[in-house]
Amino acid sequence: MTTNPLPADKMLVALQRIAAWRAAPDDPVACPVCDASGLAIVDQSARPYAEWYALTCTACGLSASIHLPMAPPIPGSDT
Repeated sequence: MTTNPLPADKMLVALQRIAAWRAAPDDPVACPVCDASGLAIVDQSARPYAEWYALTCTACGLSASIHLPMAPPIPGSDT
């Protein structure tokens, strides 16, 4: 599989599309690069340490992953 990384200037759009997908996972999502409907998002997260999302678009060939580090849990806390 050829990797086509997400252009840096499209990161905010990608994060917005991921948030929309998380809110309504059955709704179609547009690609952050070409705006074609049908972006595939796979949640590969390792919570509570990091969120990882694999993004693929058959229209433009996007194949990228987004890593969002999270703070680890505080030992002894209930949250």
